[in-house]
Amino acid sequence: MTNPIIVVAYAVHPDQKSSEAIVNKNWLDILSKKGSVLYVISAFNNYSFKAGVIKRIKKHKTNALLYKTSKQNKGLGSLAYKVLNTLYKMVFRSNYTFLETVWVKKQAKILNDIITQEDVVWSRILPTLSIVPILNVYNKRPFPFIVNVNDPINASGFNMNNLDRDQRLFFQTKDIAQAWTFPSSKLADRMAINYNLDRQRCFVIPHAMRKVENLYKRNIEKITVNFLYTGTFYKSAFTDEFKNSLIAFNKLDCAKVVNFTFVLSQFDDESVTWLKESIPNGTLKFKLEREEVLELVKKADCMFVVDSILHSELLKGKLVEALSFGVPVFAVTYQDSIMDKVVKTYGSVSAYQNIEDDIFNKMKLFVANINNEDWLSTFYNQRTNALDKISEDYIADATNLITTFAYQRFYKEQQETIQAPKQLNWP
Repeated sequence: MTNPIIVVAYAVHPDQKSSEAIVNKNWLDILSKKGSVLYVISAFNNYSFKAGVIKRIKKHKTNALLYKTSKQNKGLGSLAYKVLNTLYKMVFRSNYTFLETVWVKKQAKILNDIITQEDVVWSRILPTLSIVPILNVYNKRPFPFIVNVNDPINASGFNMNNLDRDQRLFFQTKDIAQAWTFPSSKLADRMAINYNLDRQRCFVIPHAMRKVENLYKRNIEKITVNFLYTGTFYKSAFTDEFKNSLIAFNKLDCAKVVNFTFVLSQFDDESVTWLKESIPNGTLKFKLEREEVLELVKKADCMFVVDSILHSELLKGKLVEALSFGVPVFAVTYQDSIMDKVVKTYGSVSAYQNIEDDIFNKMKLFVANINNEDWLSTFYNQRTNALDKISEDYIADATNLITTFAYQRFYKEQQETIQAPKQLNWP
């Protein structure tokens, strides 16, 4: 039996709608299903996750109200919050907003009240705000804790001699956290180098996705091919090469049986124009509820997942979501990226942004193969390699190993050096 876990994660679905929040909720659901005892501190609610049952322990109405008013652009509530926040930051010279300060103070008190000697605390970031209540309590009464980092912390602007607020917060964990976890080995490498972390205590746990009972299986008598993209329109990822490939492909006869659907959660007018110019007959949908998106994933024959050159170290939640449904993936990426590594393990297609016509040629080949029984059989067999590495059992076992390691290392239960878990470095 592993130690009880207290989780501080500001972003947890459905309180927050972000990809980060969805990944966190999936991880919590898996641990709860496997019997872990969890107390969760999130943006607006505190929960108990136990034996697959979620129970809301406390609702923070003040935080919810402040958050809502802080996001409004007009109205008396919005004006009142802006004035209050400005005065607060001026008087107290704080790096935090009034909303953030209220949340941290409340959650630090709760954490201090509930933590026992048996507990291990996990902080899941981004946002880095999830670390602050932990640091506040730790400074008074130390305890074992682990930091999970799903995305780089302003990696493009990293300068150890001039850290921003988020980077300074994370750096404070260097000498007091027992372990750090990341969704990819390349991100673990980058963060360990940047912050001089002990790489032996930096572990990889892929993004968590719930098990899907009925995996994708193509009806080879079906004529149409449904391509689906869901998520943010990243301007750095939707390149001219990708656009030109889509335009060229849609002029082919084989494109007549292909349906393109893009479900966008974050976008602007320029993004919409880009898609309409690239795929005139494509379907655009905006800001759907998660349940609606999952229904579209179930009907897809191929998931587009698109990489920016800046994303080469990242394991995208949308990629893991596609894998969990067993749907073929068409990755628009770069050679040797984490996405390239995962997609090849999964038996699907990686097309490279920096190789002329590679996207175009591989899209033609994919559509030609989608009803080929030999190709499908190979794909069905190979996808199990990746699915085993993101399975619920794997995620739970890896989490428990690291939790036990952190607890033992903090309390030095063994006279010899505590051995770190092995083989937790994929992808």
